[in-house]
Amino acid sequence: MTYPSDLSRSISELLSTLGRGDASSRSESQPVVQGVGEAADGMVRVVALPGGQIESVRIDPRMMRGASESLAEGVREATNAALADLRSALAEVAAAPDTTALLEQLREVQRSAVPQLQGIIDTLGDVQESLSSGRRP
Repeated sequence: MTYPSDLSRSISELLSTLGRGDASSRSESQPVVQGVGEAADGMVRVVALPGGQIESVRIDPRMMRGASESLAEGVREATNAALADLRSALAEVAAAPDTTALLEQLREVQRSAVPQLQGIIDTLGDVQESLSSGRRP
């Protein structure tokens, strides 16, 4: 049989574990969400940031010796690839669970449910004691 004190201890352990994970994820430097795209066999590289900002464009000098149309096409392809990669990275970040909200919900369960369960168990104990002594509950 699980007693409220066992449940409270289990919830406390879970909160502690989740709290450590939540604190460490906040303390570690969060990786910057960005998208990276390349074209022309890596000779053109673009890095895109949220909000449609282009952080950097790197063009291999060999690419500059060719036709301007090829250079423009490489920049266009790399930029589109970087933006697609950024959309994908943002979708992953958005799908991450909010552990702060989960921790607060578990704390609320611990604050409210455990005392209620203890009250129910105490009442059942009183009824059982009354029945075993021959008294009516």
